[in-house]
Amino acid sequence: MQIKELLDLANKGYDDGFLSEYYDDEGKLKEGFGDGLARFIVVELMETFDSDASEEEQRSTAMAAMDMARRDIEAVHTALHRGAS
Repeated sequence: MQIKELLDLANKGYDDGFLSEYYDDEGKLKEGFGDGLARFIVVELMETFDSDASEEEQRSTAMAAMDMARRDIEAVHTALHRGAS
């Protein structure tokens, strides 16, 4: 799997397919605008991508990166919620 294919797969799961605003037809980062979370996801997937890994390993690594991001976002959400009480 190439990085563009992985990004396209992830883009199917993102609201309005907005991830594609942040990568080009070759799977390279582009400026994009309007959704910092989408940009963050694209960058994380690019930074953790290993073109020599199997497709299964690539997806597993991508899911692990998204799991870590989810935990970080949930921790921030919790901190903000507790601060409001």
